[in-house]
Amino acid sequence: MPQEELKAQAPDPNYKNSWYAVTPNRLLVTLGSLKGEINCDVCVIGAGFTGISAAFELVQKGYSVTLLEGKNIIDSATAHNSSHLLRGYHHSPGYLSQKYSPAGAKMLCNMTLEGLALIVERIAKHDIKCDLKFGHLTAALNNHDATSLKQRMAEWGKLGHTDLKYIPKKEIHKYVDSAKYIGGLFDPKGAHFHPINYAMGVLQTAQNSGCKIYDETQVTSITQGNTVRIQTKNGAVNAKFVILSGFVRIPGLSILNKKIFAASVPMIATQPLPDRVSHKISPRNYAIVDSCRIMNYFKFSSDNRLLFGSAGQGINLRQRMTALFPDLKDAKIAHEWSNHMDFTLNAMPNMGRYSANIFYAQGYCGQGVILGNLAGKLIAEVVSGTTERFDIFAKIGHMSIPAGDTLKQRILALGMAWYRLQDSLL
Repeated sequence: MPQEELKAQAPDPNYKNSWYAVTPNRLLVTLGSLKGEINCDVCVIGAGFTGISAAFELVQKGYSVTLLEGKNIIDSATAHNSSHLLRGYHHSPGYLSQKYSPAGAKMLCNMTLEGLALIVERIAKHDIKCDLKFGHLTAALNNHDATSLKQRMAEWGKLGHTDLKYIPKKEIHKYVDSAKYIGGLFDPKGAHFHPINYAMGVLQTAQNSGCKIYDETQVTSITQGNTVRIQTKNGAVNAKFVILSGFVRIPGLSILNKKIFAASVPMIATQPLPDRVSHKISPRNYAIVDSCRIMNYFKFSSDNRLLFGSAGQGINLRQRMTALFPDLKDAKIAHEWSNHMDFTLNAMPNMGRYSANIFYAQGYCGQGVILGNLAGKLIAEVVSGTTERFDIFAKIGHMSIPAGDTLKQRILALGMAWYRLQDSLL
């Protein structure tokens, strides 16, 4: 049984302002730090994609919703991610078919496309200005990876999705101009956007519908019961339901901490580049990831900066960037920050119930933009009495990691060193 009193962890002090956090095109006036005691139907802890999506969905359903964010809302989790919208999971549809049956794989994969459509629909319906651009490419570095991408395309085709296209070596320069890439898988439904501007638009709509938003409000403890009490430094929330969004860390919730490896991974933004340079690198302005064991991902911003990141810790991003694009050897780096990623041992999202009225979703393994928004909607369905779709994910088994945070980081570092060695052999 969970502990009655759950102590909350201090926020990560290592975050820096990302390029996204310093370029919002709209300001959200929050209620500031919570002071005093309030009551509500649902308290959402954390303004990551899961939290904002759940708050948005629930307030539309008529629930009274309070959203608590430990940081300033502009520097929340949505400002610390890759901003890529890519269908699927870490695993291929073929693997999912073997693990969960063909019907299960089809349902799981279709739900990620639903998550993508959910984001696009919100942007269109509420006129959210967030630089949404369609087109996503997964670039192959060698013949083995090219074959794997072709196989993945065929597996999506078996599920009824035949819109993916393999780009051969002779045409890859039309999508990304790097001598390292020999082909790629193009997803016309994939996209990229400005994540904090999307978040601000969703939150503004939720706020207009009655959602109360408090930032710079760190949760210090949670006391369970039919009514859950969420204690903060200067106040408290009494709620019928609680949603723990994304990588909210409360050490007493051992079931959550033991299911994930948490990593802070680097991202950079260059100074604005000349059009001739950006158009050469990415002629169609698509979002791009590659097949490195420690994946690189990049895109151009609306003001012509290359935003370049990696899924590994301790990575020299400038070195990786210039290895792919030698023309950028003299490009200046204007911003450098850390994105937060949660990984599970089975590389599938970890969603579930901590108790009858406390729900959580985490461990998106680098797919948090779509899966986080989808999870928020699924948790909102559970709160309002529809459990079937949420239970699809809640029933996925997750092994506990029998290690503390320090040992986890050492294990993660060893894994990254092995993957870096593999990348050096590509």
